[in-house]
Amino acid sequence: MELRSVVGKKVFPIGLGAMALDEYSPKPNDSDAISLLQYAASKGVSFIDTADVYGLGRNESLIGSAFTQKQKEKILIATKAGCTRPYGYQWDTDGRPEHIIEAVQQSLKRIGVKRIQLLFLHAPDHRVPLAESVKALKKLQKEGMIKHIGFSNVSLEELKEAEKIVDVAAVENHFNLAFKEDEDELLPYLAKKKIAFVPYFPLGSGKLILNAKLLNIAERNNATASQLALAWIISKWPNAIPIPGTRSKLHLDENIRAAGMKLSRSIMEELDILF
Repeated sequence: MELRSVVGKKVFPIGLGAMALDEYSPKPNDSDAISLLQYAASKGVSFIDTADVYGLGRNESLIGSAFTQKQKEKILIATKAGCTRPYGYQWDTDGRPEHIIEAVQQSLKRIGVKRIQLLFLHAPDHRVPLAESVKALKKLQKEGMIKHIGFSNVSLEELKEAEKIVDVAAVENHFNLAFKEDEDELLPYLAKKKIAFVPYFPLGSGKLILNAKLLNIAERNNATASQLALAWIISKWPNAIPIPGTRSKLHLDENIRAAGMKLSRSIMEELDILF
């Protein structure tokens, strides 16, 4: 099992998507959520993904409470700015520089750090020129509030536009066995440029792992469907760090064991054509 490189750090090949602690029911109480975060770190998970809008800020606050300053320096905590939650539950984008700057200032307070190690633009706002949003990130980087810049929910064209302004450390997009739109162009580009890829919904929001064919392949290989889905990603793309979310320590253990799995060529080919 090899560690993965992102923003100059070596991290465990499978991270943790903290969104699950706030955006799905039943939502764990603060104590249980913090316990899960601490447990993940104790098991070697060293990449945790959050966003300013998950739980309307609660998600970042939980992470801020879960770890000591020393742990926050060791663990790569990535967060995002550029989305909003109208009425507390809907989703919208806001790529205006003033919004991004204010959002990052609030994230710093909630997480309890002086600088965010990796900040993703959560999604391009098509009402605002992408260059304006990117320049706001560059300003924050220059002022020392963020160290590295990433982009989420972007196309290859949008990524290349951003690269004209800043160095891009990582891309976070929807990707899994059944959703492979980025395999044709974006992923080969990222691999060639050694840009980290962070697949969200690597288990398809839990629906993917209920697929009968995938369950059959897993049973034949003494694995779980979750483990196969994660192992397929990290075996195929050495720059990928999937971030499955969970509220269960048992599921977390199951997920991280996928990092040590070696899939044969025949299994990889079978999984490639499954969906």
